[in-house]
Amino acid sequence: MEQPNYLQVMVTDTVIRVLAGDRYYKRGVDYFNRGLVESVEQSGNTIQATVSGTEDYAVTLTASAKRFEFTCECPLGDDGEFCKHCVAAALAWLAGRAVASDSDSNSNAGKPGRPRRVTAEDIEAALNAQDKQTLVGWLMEWSQRNDALRQKLAVIASLRQGPGAMAGQVRKQLEKAIRIRGFVDYREAGGYAGGVDSALDALETLLQQGHGAEAVDLCEAAMKWLANACGQIDDSDGQMTELMGRVGGLHLLACEQARPDPVKLAVKLFSLDMNDEYSEWRGTAEKYAHLLGETGLAAFREAAAKAWAKVPVRTVRQSYRSGEGHYAITRIMESLARQSGDVEQLVAVLERDLTFSGRYLRIAEAYRAAGNFEKALDWAERGMATYPDREGQELRLFVAEEYRRDQRHADALRILWTDFRERPSLDLYKTLEDFARAADDWDDWRDRALACIRKPAPQKPERADGSMVHAWANRRPDHSLLVQIFLYERNIDDAWREAHTGGCGNGLWLELAAQREKTNPADAFPVYLRLGEQDIAAVGNGRYESGVTLLEKAAALMHALGKSQEFEAWFETLRQRFKAKRNLQKLAEARRRFLYLGSL
Repeated sequence: MEQPNYLQVMVTDTVIRVLAGDRYYKRGVDYFNRGLVESVEQSGNTIQATVSGTEDYAVTLTASAKRFEFTCECPLGDDGEFCKHCVAAALAWLAGRAVASDSDSNSNAGKPGRPRRVTAEDIEAALNAQDKQTLVGWLMEWSQRNDALRQKLAVIASLRQGPGAMAGQVRKQLEKAIRIRGFVDYREAGGYAGGVDSALDALETLLQQGHGAEAVDLCEAAMKWLANACGQIDDSDGQMTELMGRVGGLHLLACEQARPDPVKLAVKLFSLDMNDEYSEWRGTAEKYAHLLGETGLAAFREAAAKAWAKVPVRTVRQSYRSGEGHYAITRIMESLARQSGDVEQLVAVLERDLTFSGRYLRIAEAYRAAGNFEKALDWAERGMATYPDREGQELRLFVAEEYRRDQRHADALRILWTDFRERPSLDLYKTLEDFARAADDWDDWRDRALACIRKPAPQKPERADGSMVHAWANRRPDHSLLVQIFLYERNIDDAWREAHTGGCGNGLWLELAAQREKTNPADAFPVYLRLGEQDIAAVGNGRYESGVTLLEKAAALMHALGKSQEFEAWFETLRQRFKAKRNLQKLAEARRRFLYLGSL
């Protein structure tokens, strides 16, 4: 007997709206319209789909006679919400079912079974089969429900009214898309960026129609609006930077098409470069050099020289940057100097402000790149003398490299040892090894470095007023650095011994366990048990995948060692301890075949 198709009853636009609510429904519609549903497959009364968002999320929709169940891998889906990904997947299934029904009615009527997947070619063929009046009717109907489509149609319509009308329509769409009312959080940022991207499509259409002059002004306005919006959005994924990059690219294309007066363009670009907030106009002199030509570049340099003349010379070391904020003009002058290819011109810009160690380093690097090693070393040594503390560490490494170039190995190692002794780290250990091997003296330096690490850290003295120092000030360090070093040297046994002797960070314990399980699985599984339990205990009632994955590793090792029953008893105790964590219980059942190896 053929199974009833409960999906047709349960998955309707009305049901989707009720389950999702207005907020998630609108976002899901946006995801569906933007083509972010990458695959939709039906098996019986179950729909499985992949929806692209911040990540690719798997969605499952299942219908029965009395229930409609849904899951999504996103954070909202974990909380049981019918999220935007579920909405998008359901709408995609409905759309595919509608097209499939039309096709079946014509050529496959009465044939049971799952419909084949509808391709883009199928859709194109179906549209080509319709008459013009029908297509226009569909477009008008769809545009009432799809804001992005309606905007595109408005731009096409404005083409009939001339470039001014089209530019006005594009400006209206850009301003509406970029304007932000309130704060846009991380979850809403993708939808916002998608709307702006659609508006930029209209701007690109304007440019494609040959209206470069109008596009130039609109690009500059859009960039200003985007910069103003940056402070009102969580841009953790860098989508605002991408949007600004697209606007910048369109602006350059528009200028290439419009060919504005080079002097006027130079003055405007200098002003934009000087006043940008998010690097949106950075490097204009280099990017637009082919448009500026000699006349425009001369005007740009003249404007820069006037601003540069107001920048004072600073040579006194300061603990922080002070002054009137000359970063922008300094950056512009560096760009012009790079264009000239004259290292002395670049140094003349950089030495205007020597109040921080990085400036000495950049001058030294510029001379080294130009092949003037003598001046490179001289500037690095001057900087090293000015900044003998931690701030000068990169300068000291530069000097050591130059000493090694001159075969002054002892001098190079002496500089590096000072930093390692003060602040030992794995990176400094590797650097010391590199230089010591070049001097053919690594064995002695290695012993010296390990002895330095093992030496107890000095205790912080009690304050003069007798008050207690912070607990962390006299905290006894663990052996993490020694473990790191021995792992780097592939000395697993010594790393394991140091971890047990003095302790180490959890990440290192996991790395040790992964190495140890190859030869000593009985050593590794207790680490996975301990850290898996810690991970689960630290989570509220959310994602337990990482903790359970560690327990699965422990289960596999213990099963191989004949300890399956021991693990299962331990894990049942853990489940009882955390029985209030519902998502943990669900995950344990879902992964049962990995956790209960001895019972299967």
